[in-house]
Amino acid sequence: MDETKDAMSVDEKRMGEKAPALSWVMLLVTYLASICAPLTQFKIPPLSNWLFANFAPVGLDGATFGLLMSAMAIIGVILAFPAAFIARRIGLKNTVLVSLACLAIGSAIGAIAGSIPMLMVSRLIEGIGIGLIGVAAPTCVSVWFPPRQRGLALGLWATWVPLGCVLMFNIAAPMAGGNPGVNPQGYLTVFWFCAIFSAIMFVVFALVFRMPRGERGDMGVEGTFKDSLPYLKNKYIWYLGIVFFALCLSTLAVVNTFYQNWLTVPVEGGGMGFDDHLAGMITSLMMGSSLIFAPLSGALSDKLKPNSKRWIAVGAGIALLIAVAFGFVGGDIAFPCMVVFIILQGIAGAAVAGGCRPMAPMIMGGSAMGATMGMAVLQFCQNLGQAVGSPLFGAVLDSMHGNWFMASCAVQIPVLIIGIVFAFLVKPFPADKAEK
Repeated sequence: MDETKDAMSVDEKRMGEKAPALSWVMLLVTYLASICAPLTQFKIPPLSNWLFANFAPVGLDGATFGLLMSAMAIIGVILAFPAAFIARRIGLKNTVLVSLACLAIGSAIGAIAGSIPMLMVSRLIEGIGIGLIGVAAPTCVSVWFPPRQRGLALGLWATWVPLGCVLMFNIAAPMAGGNPGVNPQGYLTVFWFCAIFSAIMFVVFALVFRMPRGERGDMGVEGTFKDSLPYLKNKYIWYLGIVFFALCLSTLAVVNTFYQNWLTVPVEGGGMGFDDHLAGMITSLMMGSSLIFAPLSGALSDKLKPNSKRWIAVGAGIALLIAVAFGFVGGDIAFPCMVVFIILQGIAGAAVAGGCRPMAPMIMGGSAMGATMGMAVLQFCQNLGQAVGSPLFGAVLDSMHGNWFMASCAVQIPVLIIGIVFAFLVKPFPADKAEK
């Protein structure tokens, strides 16, 4: 039996529905629970000076510090599909609760860690939480909203990562005491904050969230690994996954990871010569813009016919391709190029998060299990793009002797072209139902 075809009727039945008021409450509590993940994940970069002050004597170097971040993407790749199967077995709500427990426990272990291995274990446990919530949370939102409002809902939810990043990059240093030389143990305040906030959201989510009644919320504990496999036969979800891989490799693995570093490179070295604080603020502008443009792109997705939604992905890919010409540009035109680059990256990156993700539940038919498997594919491809992209760009940059612009072109242009091609091929509904 083709479960994806059977599931297709779930969305078709709901095309004319309007989301009940309770849906927005469920979106809010899921959003607040989701923010725990990026707060926990991105506490490491702004606390680098504190961590080096405490852990350099026991072996923390630049490469090991990088592993504290890249381990998250690797865990995300490993857990993408198991997260969907876990959700099938224990339910979406329980999956989110397990995620929040991992985030709280991981942060607490990090706070008491006195060695590099223990600190790494804490990050791996946090990575499990991030991997689980990245699949389960958007499905918790999807099952509560009919197709005509799902884009806006998921667009709003898609701001969880940029908001978490912006918040942590701005509150970590003040919370830690502002000066690692004066208060070298200040990072502990941030670690305990993440642990306590995640624990609080565990209680809130447990008390407030519930699944909707009827087939749209059908996520029972029955089912096996084999039952989930038919959903992966849908070629269009893999086309969308390739789009996510390409676009996220460009935005997350290359730009979000390396752009701040490039901004601090001296002018004579081809960079902008900014200090760390200013470079961080400028980089956060790209992430912060998603707070506006991700919901807008989600709302636009709601207005488009099913198979017209692909144009958001196509447009985002083209915008990112154009942005390559303005990124990592030094010399006399560096500043105006930087402004154009930030605008294009901010809008296109938000469109990837807010406008492309709502296609997944529709491609998979709108059922809870279908949506979960669709989100698992996107989570897998997104994290794979991050895991592959960062070391790839670093290697290419080294091979080009620090030529940031040429390395950016060499990595991003071919990948983005592939993403644009597959964006054209995505069809949220089969052709004979596309315009209904």
